[in-house]
Amino acid sequence: MTSHLPSTVLDELLGRPGGSLVSCRSEPISDGSGAATGAVRRLSGTARLGDRRIPFTVIHKSAEPVTSGRHAAGAADPRHWAHWRREPLAYAGGLLPSGPGLAAPRCYGVVGDSVYLADVGGTPETPATAAYRLGRWQAGATAPDLPWLSGHQLAQRIAVSDLDWTGLDVHPRIPALWDRRGDLVRRLSRLPQVLVHGDFSLGNLRASKDGRTTVVLDWATLGIGPVGADLASLALTTLGRHLPHYLDGLDGRFETADVDFGYLATLALTGAGRVHWMLTRGMTPSESYVGFIIDETTSL
Repeated sequence: MTSHLPSTVLDELLGRPGGSLVSCRSEPISDGSGAATGAVRRLSGTARLGDRRIPFTVIHKSAEPVTSGRHAAGAADPRHWAHWRREPLAYAGGLLPSGPGLAAPRCYGVVGDSVYLADVGGTPETPATAAYRLGRWQAGATAPDLPWLSGHQLAQRIAVSDLDWTGLDVHPRIPALWDRRGDLVRRLSRLPQVLVHGDFSLGNLRASKDGRTTVVLDWATLGIGPVGADLASLALTTLGRHLPHYLDGLDGRFETADVDFGYLATLALTGAGRVHWMLTRGMTPSESYVGFIIDETTSL
């Protein structure tokens, strides 16, 4: 499929104006589609700059409003986690980390509601390294007062999630954790708030070739949330305990008890919600997944 590349993006790709597009093909990328993601495509082709022909590859990601599902009404609010314009605004505003340590993919341009990003490849980051660098970023980043940053995503999700556990074959600890959601969310709201990615899961983490940077994909849920919350996403996608590495990265910036609770409460409620989602769709959560949630939250 042929495609078009905006001239401003081409100029940035080539490092200077004056180039021309020779060819450009579009390949859909099927994975990694968020609530407000219209499409993700890999654009590849050749450009001409003077006498040279230069191959290129760029990721084109478009955003569109959420129009269906239980989050559609709330997503019209710029503070809602699924608000569709957040990622283009984040890249255009220069708010995202640029490394070394933690970084968003290089952005070649924001055109309307689309972003054009570097294709960072598929080398996964090690969870311990990602956890440490997440802590370093959150310890040093200032959470700005911007009207389009997401509020507390977990609280927003729970507000429209009335889960019925009747008849589900599940360990009793899981619905018991969900039944505590009111108290846990209130306590989370009193923790120190930091700039959060919102989906700091293993599939969104790539290692740079030189090993100095963890490149984090999908910033559509960038917002403000409790310290420790992002770490829960990493833990639930690796079934590993990365809290010591995260605390090392925070370097004493926050009280350990606050970090621990932010991590555990988020893991408990997010994990319970995902178990319910799987069960009600005919899927059986693995024993290791359920066991991890239970084991991690024994002190909660």
